[in-house]
Amino acid sequence: MKKLLTTILACVIVVAGCFGLTACGKPTGDTVVNPRTKNIVVGYTKYEPMNYYEEGVLKGFDTELAIMTFEALGYNVKFELIKWENKYVDLNEGRIDCIWNGFTANGSDDGQARNTLVNFSAYYMQNAQCIVRLNSTPEVDSREDFAGKTISFEEGSSGDSLANSYKDNGTEETTDDINIFNTGCADQMAAITAVKNGMSEYAIVDILLAEKLILQPDYSDLVINQGLEIGVEYYAVGFRKTETELANKVNVMFKAFADTGVLQALAQKYGLENSVLTNF
Repeated sequence: MKKLLTTILACVIVVAGCFGLTACGKPTGDTVVNPRTKNIVVGYTKYEPMNYYEEGVLKGFDTELAIMTFEALGYNVKFELIKWENKYVDLNEGRIDCIWNGFTANGSDDGQARNTLVNFSAYYMQNAQCIVRLNSTPEVDSREDFAGKTISFEEGSSGDSLANSYKDNGTEETTDDINIFNTGCADQMAAITAVKNGMSEYAIVDILLAEKLILQPDYSDLVINQGLEIGVEYYAVGFRKTETELANKVNVMFKAFADTGVLQALAQKYGLENSVLTNF
């Protein structure tokens, strides 16, 4: 796989040049991509299969795609572990240059659409929130089934928004609030751990994470709740609102990766071939 991705990436860099990132013309003896003299800092949280550690090495679909994309654009890529609830502050104050971590672009935070807070790249992955519970915990089929129950989620995430919509029916003026005990966690894995340890009855997390985990022996006691329909989400890379040039260049690379098959190959490596988007 590594050899395949290296070969495809070489083709992608040439294709990207023809899209306007570098000059396409007679060979000059120079490399297609400018020497990497500038750092770019990617904000992430630990979230398998997007960004996670294996034997001390940061891996994942988003990790590899970010490295391939930014190195092809001439950057040294650095990763900064962030608290998801602080993502906008970290971005706007310059501690990170982008948020690339299964970032739902068609979501909202505190009632404000995310696309008004950041400048998003094109969508590259389809996702949805899901409810995770123990095998022995009753399935929920409606909002009302959560009454008196505990729900854990990552603070500042789409799961946070969904959990609170179950509690207050999605409006601040509602008169039919349900007594739900919501628990914000540092990340999605902490939310799932709360369910495993009996500290929470349900967790709301990304389905791409849940589908990966429940196949592992350590999480075989968990299931994905099937009783509630939840809307589709789309992942994109988030930049500061003033950053349009780099976002556009990332979009060009996405198209080049899809056209040459590198995006599909990377998705297959992480079992995401049915979720990746390739129509740019």
